[in-house]
Amino acid sequence: MNNEEKPFEVTRTFGLGVLLKLTKKNIHGIEISSDGEKFTSNVTMNKLTDAVNATIKAHNINLKIK
Repeated sequence: MNNEEKPFEVTRTFGLGVLLKLTKKNIHGIEISSDGEKFTSNVTMNKLTDAVNATIKAHNINLKIK
């Protein structure tokens, strides 16, 4: 299994948790789990990125990085 086929994992943060929860709720087929330290999805990084981008666009979310 190469990296493009592996489920995506990322360190857990509050803001990301909110975004992933919204994505899971609004995009069919996306599942997100957490072990308390990291989030794991049932899809690859590319598929999750597309789903998160669609969620951001659909909800008119603007990210601010300090």
